[in-house]
Amino acid sequence: MAAASPSTPAPDGWFRDVLVFTWDNRTLHGHRKIIEYLEKNLESAKITNVVLDETPALCPSPFTLPFGQGVEFSFRFETPIAFARGLARLLPTSPTEMKALSVFVMMEDLKRHEESKAETGLYGGHTITWNEVLAERRSKVENDPQVVIIGGGQSGLHAARFKMMNISALIVEKNQRIGDNWRKRYPSLTLHTPKCYSNTLYQPFPSNFPLFIPRDKLADWLEHYAKAQDLVVWTNSHVLPKATYDSQERRWTVQIDRDGTKVIVRPKHVVVATGVHGYPYIPIVPHLENFRGEVLHTSQFSGGQRFAGAGNSSADIFTMIQRSKTCVVSARHLTSVFAQLYPDDCPVEISDFRRAATPFGMMRAMARATADQALAADKEMLEGLRNAGFQHSYAEDGSGPGILYALRGGGYWLDVGCAELIASGKVALRQGVEPVSFTEMGVVFNDGSELQADAVIFATGYTSWKDGMKDIFDPGVIESTKEIWGLDEENEMCGVFRPTGYPAFWYAAGDLADSRFSSKRLALHIKAEELGLKDG
Repeated sequence: MAAASPSTPAPDGWFRDVLVFTWDNRTLHGHRKIIEYLEKNLESAKITNVVLDETPALCPSPFTLPFGQGVEFSFRFETPIAFARGLARLLPTSPTEMKALSVFVMMEDLKRHEESKAETGLYGGHTITWNEVLAERRSKVENDPQVVIIGGGQSGLHAARFKMMNISALIVEKNQRIGDNWRKRYPSLTLHTPKCYSNTLYQPFPSNFPLFIPRDKLADWLEHYAKAQDLVVWTNSHVLPKATYDSQERRWTVQIDRDGTKVIVRPKHVVVATGVHGYPYIPIVPHLENFRGEVLHTSQFSGGQRFAGAGNSSADIFTMIQRSKTCVVSARHLTSVFAQLYPDDCPVEISDFRRAATPFGMMRAMARATADQALAADKEMLEGLRNAGFQHSYAEDGSGPGILYALRGGGYWLDVGCAELIASGKVALRQGVEPVSFTEMGVVFNDGSELQADAVIFATGYTSWKDGMKDIFDPGVIESTKEIWGLDEENEMCGVFRPTGYPAFWYAAGDLADSRFSSKRLALHIKAEELGLKDG
């Protein structure tokens, strides 16, 4: 790291730090900001034992990006408290000189508290059964959990990482079964990201699983995952108002309705893993009570069969109201992108590391630079949509769906067939109008037109996540936390898997890949606090 001299970063380079120099995620862009950050933090970090990483998939290799061609390499190093690793991408600036386009460093493990490996499976000199071991471990977690996780979806279940870092965690899930948060959605739902990207931690999907995993198959897999990973989950349970934090004892008091029985636990940390949204939002439209048909939110949509007839004309009874421009990317194109990011011959943890080594700001610049190629790949689909009157946008700045996901968690769709239905007219389209009133038979729009309907389904998003949490925690607690989701001024993800602004209160959210990778960062935060490493 001594080589990080004032001449090393490229003028427009990036430096990303995850828990090496500070207890947060930081991204610096531009020569001046990078040098200032390193001058402030490099000496106090006391970095030693810098060596080239000889992991096969991370050996020095050439790369080609929109910014040019260069060489990337990975390295390992230590601080007084941690083992760490990094990845650098160098671009030639002259025949004899290279500068850093990007440098990424992250804490990998705390010394003497490293992530555990697989056990032998032999206990008590082969005199204690696995069921006895499991029962004892479960009892300890249930009686005195270090962490209570609210929500048993993918982010909550990646508490499998906590278990391997000797952090006891109790997962509280409101549904009857793990996976019900998927089972209760519409029947034809699939993951819109391919399985190579969406693998679960420690336990990847079987090789013969579908490329895009169907709703019920994923739900069953998550239920199996919780059991196979020996996670302690209370289903049909929910946290009661109002969880409180004692700053002197550094413990929460959490009341839980455990399948009808009130239980009090006193964890040191609470992790909210209920998703990035609050309650379903349906706008107030006058005279809705006069409408004779059915009104529901997409979260309540259980499939279109009950709205469709049996004749040939039933295919064109659906009308989409497009209020603003939307980004659409085909599953075919998306699959090719993820195949490059997560190749089959590379361990998923290495692909995660390489992805994390590309800061969002750099991703954004790369996406803008390659927008024309991405649009050309979906030319036929997009032309069909435009001919049907659909208004398409590749995000306001041309950065595409990846940045829209990070900024808003929406504003796009990954197409698995709807675009063809719109292009063919099987799904009708009304563009640029807003509902202003209901009649007995349908909806009146702001252009004066009226559309008769048997049902109106609002795909209008959700309220803030804070609305739902104020029912569990004191509003002052929630208001003191940072916003979650979106990108901050350094293009780091807001609020999730990082300090929230309130002690011992954490937020975990994102897709399977986000929670798989970032569960380690959250576990490091919690472990460091338990060891007193943040107090100095």
